[in-house]
This record gives sequence, structure tokens and C-alpha cells, in this order.
Amino acid sequence: MTEGCPIVWLIFLFAGALFFLLYLLLISAFARRWRYHKGALNEVGGRQTKISLIVPYRNEADFLPAFVDAIRRQEAFDGSFELIAVNDHSDDGSEKLLSSQAIDHLIMLDAKGHGKKNALKEAIEMSRGELIVTSDADCIPPDSWLKTLALWYQGTGADMLVGPVKMIPDGSFSAYYDSIDYYSLQMSGAGAVMLGKPVFCSAANLAFTKAAWDEASVCMDGAKFASGDDVFLLHAFKKLKKSIVFVSDKGALVQTPVTGTVRGFFRQRVRWGGKSPAYKDSFSVLVALSVLFANLWLLALIPASFCRDICFRILIVAFTLKLLADYSLLQAGRRLFSISYSFAIHLLFSMIYPFVLCLTAFGALMLPARWKGRA
Repeated sequence: MTEGCPIVWLIFLFAGALFFLLYLLLISAFARRWRYHKGALNEVGGRQTKISLIVPYRNEADFLPAFVDAIRRQEAFDGSFELIAVNDHSDDGSEKLLSSQAIDHLIMLDAKGHGKKNALKEAIEMSRGELIVTSDADCIPPDSWLKTLALWYQGTGADMLVGPVKMIPDGSFSAYYDSIDYYSLQMSGAGAVMLGKPVFCSAANLAFTKAAWDEASVCMDGAKFASGDDVFLLHAFKKLKKSIVFVSDKGALVQTPVTGTVRGFFRQRVRWGGKSPAYKDSFSVLVALSVLFANLWLLALIPASFCRDICFRILIVAFTLKLLADYSLLQAGRRLFSISYSFAIHLLFSMIYPFVLCLTAFGALMLPARWKGRA
């Protein structure tokens, strides 16, 4: 191989190694920030916070009762809240079901435009809260959720609070993989926020001031996508140098179900990956490229190992380094997320992950992204 095409061989070896080393540096930096990050804040009294909780929904009749029940159980905090439920043209009776629920401070709104992004925008514009909190109708927040977010807002004065989200598997192997894959995304995203270079967040658990949103909403990218409002909003806040804090507090940990099927998993990841080309934040692009090319390089080393022994040795060393770096990051958040994750499972998932990532990456490039039946 080396004798036949030495230039191509050297480019492959060193370019791939550079992306791989960059990946290791990023993961190590995220893990280090996790180890030195402080946890829950102390109580801060004397300040009232008005919260507008906004939940867009489309055909969520199966999940709305549990979500409403969780909101009823919210603990009291220094302030008050309103719940704005935005119906994004549901046709499964979700709106009728919600209207039958007895819940205080509920404002029901029918979205004029189509898509989650428009539903959120319409609700935020008519909200009266100082702090906007977003979630999804299929989520289950803890009783202390709004109280904890208000506490962190009062204690940090942040313009945006990125909350933790945990996927709950249904017992199947694919669902467990889905939950761990999302957990790794949460850990990396949180580590980036702690590093002062945020790249990822989830609208399932996100809070921001309405004043900051008024500024950021006019310079958001990704207008053509049906979803992705959370990450594009995060990037807009970052561009405006707003204060962004990760809420590393179990009292704010929101739970959400996995997609349920292998097909659902790939559709979800394709939808997420399909938005990446629209990212204009340089650090986010750098992270995405390092993850993609580091894993592509590992996969390319497998067939190359049959041609050159050195490729096999490089593959073993690189895989081991990645295995340990990833495990170090995932271990850092086990207490917050209450994750059960052994090294044996990590080894298995680490062998699967490069194949899954590359499949979803290529799918994102070739397939149209869809959300709730819409492109």
C-alpha cells in the first residue's frame, strides 16, 4: 500500500490522526470541566421570578396527562408561573384532552403557523414571564424543576440555563443504546457549556430571559428547518456574548422516553444531523467535524489493517485511547443522571458507535429531515 500510493497513504494517516487527536483533546477538556464543576447552588431568597413555561405539542394525547400531572406537583418557589400550551395543529384530540385537565395558570394557544419553531415563537411573544422555560409534552420533570431553575437563575444571573435531559429506555437493547448515546451527547454539550464554548442544548429543558430572546431571535440561523430552534437559539445567544450556564442539579433533571424503535432512532439522529450544515458557529462546526472524521478514520483503519500491519497497531492504540477518553467523560455525570453503565457495555457500544454515526451522518446528507410528519 505504501509503495503504490505513498502520498495518499500519508495524507490518510496524518490527516485522520490530526482529527482524532483533536477529538481526544475536546473530550478530555469536557471531562476535566465536569470534574471541577460545582453542583447545586445554595438557596437565594428575596427575589421574585415570573416564569412562562411554554410547551408546544402536536399529537401528544398519550403523553399530555403525565406531563400535566408533573406540572401540578411543582414545588412552590419565590415567584409564579404560567403554562402556555401551544397546539401545533394536532389531530388526535390532544387539545380537547388538555382542556379537560384541571390545572392552574394554563393558557391554551392554537398556533397560527406550522412547525414547532413557529409555535414557540408565537407563545414567547405573548408570554408575560421574565424567564422563559421550554419543554416537550412527552417529558416528565421532577417536582423541584421550576424551583431549581428559578434558583439557578437568581443565583447566576445567566441569560440562558441549559438543563439536563435523560432518556428513559423501555428495556430493549436498542432503547438502552439510544439512551446512552443521548447521554453522551448531553455530557459533551454540558462540558462545552462549562468550557465557555456551548454547542448543544435541548428545548426539552431550556430556560432563557425574554429580554435576551428579543435580541437573539432576530439573528437566529436555521429558519428553513422545522425543528432545531434550541441549538440555533443557543448559537445566537453565544454570538451575542450572553451568559450561558449548565444546570448541574438533579432537581432540574427532565426525563423523556426514547424513540422506541431502531427506525425512530435513525430518523431522529438524521433530523439532528441534517441541521449541522447550517451551523455558523465555528467551534460547533469544529466539534462536529472532529467527531465525524475521527470515527471515519477508525473505520477506514479496519480494511487498511489487512494491507498493513502498522494500520492494525494504530487502530488498536487509537481505539483504546478513544475508549478510555469517552469512558472518563461518561463516568463524570453518572451521579447527576443516575446512569447505570459498566465498562463492558461501554466497550460494546464503542465498537458499534462509529458504524451508527457514519450511517446517520450519510443519512443526514441524503435524506430529508422530518419532524411530526413534516419536512
